[in-house]
Amino acid sequence: MKIRRSVRFRLALWYMVVLALGMGVFGASSWLVLREVLLENRYSALDRRLSALEAFLGQEMRGNSLADLHEEVREYSTALPEGQGIRATLDSGRILFEKKAAPGETQNRSRRVSIRGHDIEIVLEVPLLDFYRVLRTLAWVMVLVFPAVLVIALIGGWWLARRALRPVGEMTREARNISALHLAARLSVPDTGDELQDLAIAWNQLLSRMESAVVAVRRFTADAAHELRTPVTVVRTAAELAQRHPRSPDHYRQTLASIEHETVQMTELVDQLLLLARGDAGEWTFHFDTVFVDQILRGLRNVIVPLAESRRMRIDWEIPAESVMIRADEQAIRRLVLILADNAIRHTPPEGRITLRLLTHQPGECVLEVADTGPGIAPEHLPHIFDRFYRADAVRSPGGGAGLGLAIARTIVEAHRGTIHVAPQPASAPGTCFRVTLPLASLQNLPAEIKVHAEVRQ
Repeated sequence: MKIRRSVRFRLALWYMVVLALGMGVFGASSWLVLREVLLENRYSALDRRLSALEAFLGQEMRGNSLADLHEEVREYSTALPEGQGIRATLDSGRILFEKKAAPGETQNRSRRVSIRGHDIEIVLEVPLLDFYRVLRTLAWVMVLVFPAVLVIALIGGWWLARRALRPVGEMTREARNISALHLAARLSVPDTGDELQDLAIAWNQLLSRMESAVVAVRRFTADAAHELRTPVTVVRTAAELAQRHPRSPDHYRQTLASIEHETVQMTELVDQLLLLARGDAGEWTFHFDTVFVDQILRGLRNVIVPLAESRRMRIDWEIPAESVMIRADEQAIRRLVLILADNAIRHTPPEGRITLRLLTHQPGECVLEVADTGPGIAPEHLPHIFDRFYRADAVRSPGGGAGLGLAIARTIVEAHRGTIHVAPQPASAPGTCFRVTLPLASLQNLPAEIKVHAEVRQ
């Protein structure tokens, strides 16, 4: 049963069936065509012989009597090939002369001629023994040769299918040996230049993506466990120490405050993890509407400025006077700006400067830049800064978060069909500049009341 379901068997069987049908149609067509050609050739030969007989009788007949005509017909019959017959019949129906053909099925041809005033019908008969012998010989050749050809074709088709599908078998065996613990293994790519080579390459690319995904999940799980372990340990230690000996009310309040602080951090971390998990599952829904980015930035001044001033930093705002409209989720854009601003504040030393800049010089796009005067990010860290739990704290200032903010920012930007990256900075200007590019909203697609509001602001 397994052999009959295999691709190799079905390919060989299909090849044999198609070849058998083709050979059957070819053989039957050849037999019929040969039969018609042979019959046509015999008819043509009989017609030429009748014409020759008519000419012979007209030239060679010496008298005008029926006896003379009989003698000439008899004389011509002696020159006919063996087995052929001839019959001459008068208009009255009387047979003037007859020489019968060899026994068996015959083919005849007749013609009415007038010889020296005598109207007669001449019939020539040819036996079909040789005709059928040729057809039978061809039929037997087909009967004997065709099965042999089919057997050879089946064996050859089986061998070709086995040879063609051998790389598939090898890839199958290699794929069975790949497990979750050995995702670095790859399938061997056959140098065939056909679809099997493309299939092997595609499978290796799929395995690479799966390996990257599994490694990311493992790293994400380990990092999440690590990030949660510290606050949980602090909470447990504080509670255990508070229970060992009686403490003063102030000490208990300090312990509860420490527990509350760690609990808030754990809550924020869990919220961020759930947010990213919903984004991965496609369940993080965004409510798109026409919003003004310049208004969002002005509205966030009261939130960002106190955070910067608490660390003795200066905030520079570069917001254009005209409206900057985009199709976006307003709360998501607010979260994006807060994440980038908080990231800049965390990694900028005191007395530093942070710049929030909104640009619209690019056609159809707006650019939001958040730049700081911190130590910057080393080139080797740039490809990973948007990975979850990735932190370059050895270079940037310590005290950062869990390393999920930039991952959330990238998710928000990609959901809005934008891009986010670290803009290159000149060597003379230290720091980091995150650049977000978002598509502008078209005035033609806006409701009338929003159009009026936009025109008034402009």
